Amino acid sequence: MAQELLVTQQLTEEMRKAGENLVRLLDKHRFAIRAAFWFYLADQAEWRLYLAMPEARAIGPKKLYKKLQSVLARETDVPPLSMLVVVDTKDPLVQLLGVALKVDGVGGVRFSRNTINGRFIEDAYIYRLAA
Repeated sequence: MAQELLVTQQLTEEMRKAGENLVRLLDKHRFAIRAAFWFYLADQAEWRLYLAMPEARAIGPKKLYKKLQSVLARETDVPPLSMLVVVDTKDPLVQLLGVALKVDGVGGVRFSRNTINGRFIEDAYIYRLAA
């Protein structure tokens, strides 16, 4: 699936499931995922899977992407690395979404066409938001 998963304007069931699989896999490998969510980038007309981890600040995104790549290389039912956006837990988008809701465990909350503190959120699908 990782090679076949297409980013489209619609968040597909396949994308939702692949994201959930990824969060569970990273939990298993003891990554400190504080937030994980698909976010629709309207200006690019595509979805990206955001992962917020304190490690992004501690070791830097480049090293963190390498760690993720080593885990993802063996998997077929997760999104490819090219669809991921790794950010620090203090990232403005993570903080903004955290104002509106909290999602523990590996949930599945759709957050569409809402405004938070004056910023319009076209669409998001949130697995975890504890940052």
